Amino acid sequence: MVDTEQRVDLRGDGRIILYKREGLKNPLWQVRIRVPNSKGYKVVSTKMADQRSAERFAMDLYDELFIHVKQGGSIKTKTFRQVFDEWEQTTKTMGHTVMPPFLKGFCSRTYAANFNF
Repeated sequence: MVDTEQRVDLRGDGRIILYKREGLKNPLWQVRIRVPNSKGYKVVSTKMADQRSAERFAMDLYDELFIHVKQGGSIKTKTFRQVFDEWEQTTKTMGHTVMPPFLKGFCSRTYAANFNF
């Protein structure tokens, strides 16, 4: 787990946690952000060794994510596989514009080979 001396709760409410991972030769600050009305956390490296710079980065990221969620977005992103499956499902239900079999096979082979399906 994280050493308590290398962990900072920036707001005091657990929404923005800045920490350094143990056991690394040159640890950089990481941030874990939880936004109200969203599920889960967003964990990001600040790519900074200086604590003050990392704090500013974390606060700015929190503000961006907060606005994004408030506008109906999510802090969790979909994988390429999820997007492809949704697209494939949509093309199956479009009636006369159904994806031709050759295109379906091409997409499945191409994406399976290149994106580890």
